[in-house]
Amino acid sequence: MKRQRFRINNLLSKLNDEDRSVLVGLLVKSGYAVRIGKERPGNKGQTKYFVEYWEEKDDEQIEN
Repeated sequence: MKRQRFRINNLLSKLNDEDRSVLVGLLVKSGYAVRIGKERPGNKGQTKYFVEYWEEKDDEQIEN
């Protein structure tokens, strides 16, 4: 079973590094697996940062 991932994009550069870190902390405390990523669309322009999160389930929960 594939886990669904959700992405929070940094629209209009409103989330700075500290904001992303606080958001990650809140998601982790809520039980989500989280990663901060960055991408450069089309290998040009400005680098865009995002926070991606998903529910981690152990193998026993996935099978049931």
